[in-house]
Amino acid sequence: MPEKYIPPEALAEFTADGMKKENETAPREKLAQDVQDIIVREGFSFDPETQERIEKQVVGAERYINVVGKRREGEREVERFLKIPVNDNPEIDEPFKRQVELQKFLKEKSDMNMRGVIVSNTDREKGTPYAVIETLPDAKIGFITGDEDIELLTKADANGAVQELEKLHGIDANAMPEELQGQLRELLGSYEEFFNEMSEVLDKEVVPLDLEGDKPESLHQTLNRRFQINNFREKALRLIEYWKDIINSEENKGDFIVHGDLAPNNIYAGDNNEVEFLDWEWSGKSKNKLLATAIDLGTLRSGAWNNKEFREALDYEVIEHYKKQGKEKLGRAYASLSIFYSHIISAGFFENYDKVEQRKERQKRRRESTEADIVKAWEVAGLKF
Repeated sequence: MPEKYIPPEALAEFTADGMKKENETAPREKLAQDVQDIIVREGFSFDPETQERIEKQVVGAERYINVVGKRREGEREVERFLKIPVNDNPEIDEPFKRQVELQKFLKEKSDMNMRGVIVSNTDREKGTPYAVIETLPDAKIGFITGDEDIELLTKADANGAVQELEKLHGIDANAMPEELQGQLRELLGSYEEFFNEMSEVLDKEVVPLDLEGDKPESLHQTLNRRFQINNFREKALRLIEYWKDIINSEENKGDFIVHGDLAPNNIYAGDNNEVEFLDWEWSGKSKNKLLATAIDLGTLRSGAWNNKEFREALDYEVIEHYKKQGKEKLGRAYASLSIFYSHIISAGFFENYDKVEQRKERQKRRRESTEADIVKAWEVAGLKF
């Protein structure tokens, strides 16, 4: 794709790689026409600044065109969000269809905070896919777009997030239309799957910055050095075994919807303690509620690497939720495995960055914060690390 902005009228002279062509239709020229057709058909109008943004996204966006504009609905104009995949790559089309159809289902069948899908097309055979979605109100925090926004998240936001997770994981995935069920990814659903995946993560090869030479070592060896012990792998697997009976308990068995990518940038922090989950592209299903929570709550927790108060509030809120039901140990299992799952995976990710990337101050802080919180998985469980 071209790196510089190319006006729409010049698109016909370029391929998607920015090279001039002679006798074939440029993919981005077709996209430009399709986008214009959708805008006209759906009655959108945009101010000049937004129109220019659309033109730039048509040329340079790799995944989606995302804009907010005014849409004519009856006798009034209403602010709406327009989302359009930029090409027919199945790696984009399938997640787009999954998120749109799931969002429609959750809006209709749950009491979650959820924007409604006004109109959509998720079948490319019927034309370029798109979705027109309700917009969100202005808020003190709102969309999380960077480290500064993460730092603004509060204990109240943690409470709101845990409430929304409980609503999500309280929905029977079998209540979804069969076609939608088939679109969701199959995620961790049993103790054995969880144990095996975490074993693989601990054994994966990494090349951390403080390792001499370029010969890799296993992640658990790196964590041995970080925590100045020699048996991190054994300690980690024993923690999983400690929670085996609760993972396998009947109350954790079922069919559960999992967001799958609940990083801070995929939540909207509204006012009055309301939190909304966004972008359901990587949603899936699990046959175990505890593991569904470990994935979703854990991803949110580790993603808030620079906000200790928010991370600890998430732990507190999930424990309190079950403590009020007389099930404190169950709540501690949820918090413990959420910390363990996400922070071990994130630690391995950071340790395997390119050495130049690892030397950056921000990445160093992210790694240190992520690793420091690993021991809390034992603390929450009431165990000695």
